[in-house]
Amino acid sequence: MRLKGVQTDFRVTELLSDEAAIKGPGPLQLYRVTKRGLTTFEAADRLAREAGVDRSSVCYAGLKDKDGITGQYMTVEGGNPVKLKEPGLAIFHAGGAVRALNSQDSVGNAFEITVRDLAGDDMRRIRVNIEEVKRLGLPNYFDDQRFGCLRHGQGFVARRLIVGDPESVLRVLLAAPSRFGAEHIERYKEGIQRRWGDWEALAAFARGARGAAAFERLRAYPKDFAGALERGISSREKTIHLFAYQSHLWNRAVALRVQQSVHGADLAWLPGDAGPLPVWRNGNDELAESIAASDIPLLGVGAELNAESRRLYESVLRSEGFTIEQFLALDYAGFRPLSEHRPAVIWPEFLRAAPAEIDDMFWHRHKMRLRFTLGRGQYATLVCKRLMMPTEPRYRRLRLWVSRHALEYPEDDGSTAAPQAERYEQRHEGWNPPRSPWR
Repeated sequence: MRLKGVQTDFRVTELLSDEAAIKGPGPLQLYRVTKRGLTTFEAADRLAREAGVDRSSVCYAGLKDKDGITGQYMTVEGGNPVKLKEPGLAIFHAGGAVRALNSQDSVGNAFEITVRDLAGDDMRRIRVNIEEVKRLGLPNYFDDQRFGCLRHGQGFVARRLIVGDPESVLRVLLAAPSRFGAEHIERYKEGIQRRWGDWEALAAFARGARGAAAFERLRAYPKDFAGALERGISSREKTIHLFAYQSHLWNRAVALRVQQSVHGADLAWLPGDAGPLPVWRNGNDELAESIAASDIPLLGVGAELNAESRRLYESVLRSEGFTIEQFLALDYAGFRPLSEHRPAVIWPEFLRAAPAEIDDMFWHRHKMRLRFTLGRGQYATLVCKRLMMPTEPRYRRLRLWVSRHALEYPEDDGSTAAPQAERYEQRHEGWNPPRSPWR
């Protein structure tokens, strides 16, 4: 089974809460941006250049995946009119805007996803699981897109900061080897590794490149790793890493809640880079509604933890090696966790599958088109994993490819042949990779 076999297999359309309330005569312009093979950051950078404005003048409601065809809105303050159509990026003017877009303007996304390389029973499972998901929903886990730090060999650096090791965080962020990195970037990282500790040499080596400000700081103040981390790593990058660890902790808290409520043949598992994720296979409406009623916010400053969520987080953090209070005391620039509400269960809207067709990429196989709508911050790949999951225990071993990344469905007890995160550990001479987070 395959997702994102080609970019046209994954289509996303952003849904705004009230487009009419944003449009109107004002100092900003609203643009419809359709991209393929680009991140939202890259598309926004291009829009800023075309408009002749600073990057900070471009705002959007949410981030969209690089792998696929995605449509979203962006606002620009000032600048020149923009109209652009080229392979991979189209930008069209959608009118004036009375204010800049922000995350609250997005209510979700509509998806059209083609699943490929299907055999007969794969298609049966998808249709059976669609009815179960419509009725019972599924846990609202963060999916693998949030955990790129694992795939790139960095691990959860926020964990290292909690135990007071900013030097290792700086070294991981600037020099952790990645099997997915471009050759010139990996050579640059190797150069940093060879010179680590010789700040004079590193300041000269990195001049004009990533990390230069950090090494200049360490050349002047050799022990100020916190200051080097603040100056040498962008706020956006640090925030991404903090969110990754917050998301991992939230996933584990919800996973524990699911495991305490679902038993026997009704308990199943989805594959994930940060570890297997428990879900319910069957059950009743009361089960899903009970878990949906759980109030488990992202752990951060301002979190109001009831008795249940505190108990879950205490259990999770105990296995991580520290306390809730230690996590909340994290106080490095860019690494200050804030709380956020997140529903524990999602019910995809308008969920349906088109009739199967002959797959034009894989001989003697089929493809199916799935359509559904999700709320902001919910993951379509997670829904697809759930729809392709075994419908009964002791099913044959399943493998799902997401682009060029293979995921093995766990056994009935949640075990895997090799933990997903283990696959991304890089064992280079002199390099001690972050430990797998799910052990």
